[in-house]
Amino acid sequence: MTPQEFSNAVSWAVIANKNFNKIFCIGDNKTGTTTLERVLRLYGYHLPDQQEQEIRLTKRVFETDYTELTRFCSRYDAFQDMPFSQGLTYVAADALFPNSKFILTERDPESWFSSLVNFHKKIYGIEDINDVSEKVILEKFNYLYPGYVHTKTKRFLTSFDGRKKEVQWEKIYDKDYYIDLYESRNLSIKKYFADTPEKLLIIDVTKERDTSKICDFLNIPGNFAIDMPHENKT
Repeated sequence: MTPQEFSNAVSWAVIANKNFNKIFCIGDNKTGTTTLERVLRLYGYHLPDQQEQEIRLTKRVFETDYTELTRFCSRYDAFQDMPFSQGLTYVAADALFPNSKFILTERDPESWFSSLVNFHKKIYGIEDINDVSEKVILEKFNYLYPGYVHTKTKRFLTSFDGRKKEVQWEKIYDKDYYIDLYESRNLSIKKYFADTPEKLLIIDVTKERDTSKICDFLNIPGNFAIDMPHENKT
């Protein structure tokens, strides 16, 4: 059976059993989010084009303007990647779309950082990450539109000492800094959903043999579980 044939065969039952609003995949990039997207599409959920989503939502969301997010998300079933993979966007999504489901993909922090670095070296043509600077990001990190990656990186590297804002460009690809933020955000997500555990699935897709945990979480009939695909390996 081809993937399309599988989707055609099960999607009607999956949608009929849907007892929630939206699905928000809120794990950081390089934690299996592309694999999760693949699984959700196989089961017939409607997801937007990722680049369109990033262009239309990321800048607005991080400026705390949720008008377009509300309008955009009303058209689809599920979402992954930016802006949902960073920051506190999950809090806004939870407030704007009650009775939704959230999936936090996790992986070993060391493995996550290595995967992130290797992915960036590949797509941006980096030989040595120690040579990356703000200037390099502005001039060579071309994705979506001029300045997009710079703005995203700047936000990631911003910290506050009291009221003083500081952008720590010297922390670009600093493993300890990245892993600390990665682990802190995951912990914040778990704390946020501590009193509503039915809303949150925490999963390491690299360790799952099949999709049975996802099926159970999304009220998909258990006999529809399939082997876990693994997409976008670096």
